[in-house]
Amino acid sequence: MEQQNNEINDEINLYDYWKVLVKRKKVFLGIFLVPLGIAIMISLILPRYYRGESEITISALPASNIPSAITAPYMVNLIGNIDDAKKVEIFASNSGAVKGVLISIPKKSTDKINITIDAKTADILLHAFKDIFGYINNIPAIKEEIARMQEQSDLKIKKLIEVKKANLVFLNELLDMIKKRQLTTININPADLVKRDDDLSLEIKNLQRVEGKAFTLCPPSITKQPTNAQIKNIIIITGLLSLMAGIFIVFFLEYIMRMKARENK
Repeated sequence: MEQQNNEINDEINLYDYWKVLVKRKKVFLGIFLVPLGIAIMISLILPRYYRGESEITISALPASNIPSAITAPYMVNLIGNIDDAKKVEIFASNSGAVKGVLISIPKKSTDKINITIDAKTADILLHAFKDIFGYINNIPAIKEEIARMQEQSDLKIKKLIEVKKANLVFLNELLDMIKKRQLTTININPADLVKRDDDLSLEIKNLQRVEGKAFTLCPPSITKQPTNAQIKNIIIITGLLSLMAGIFIVFFLEYIMRMKARENK
């Protein structure tokens, strides 16, 4: 019985709340809809931007097995915060058309950097990615590290070429001795020497292919239509705040009116 009475009281209380909202619906709707309408109008007026996303992969001479101090966190720390002054330095004449740049690191990654850029046109975005990629490659600390690794890579290429030449000389001498039947027993298979020559050639080719390419920039993905990612957030936040404000003010006014009514009695 007591439980039924509690349920009835809850229903009555909820109905009372509803009556208060209906009674002061003009105040409630005004507080709720006016800020929401203003937010929507402002959001529609705000400029819309194309968004591009790309990824830089740190591949500093991987075939050389030369250790590098360049990691994703290290590079992000060198780049720092891209404020308005740095935007002018990086994007030059297009800095005014670039809204913002976000540099981030994928979770648990040491060799990848995510880059997100918002700009007024898709063409500017393409230039912006090239500009920031060039900027990163020209950071003094990074240039020094790349030069150090390149020097070590050049030395390794030189040694590999010498080993390759010696291997070919030995192979030719071995084949010549076989033709002249100067060897009664052969402990070395010429095919192994040929394979070694191919392996050396491939290693040299890989090292030469990555010379000067410490990083690679993936082709950016660009939105087909300009958007403003803040519009949805602005409308949702404004709607929730105005809704709560409307409910609070309506019940606050009702509370004041009831207090005045009690005082008058």
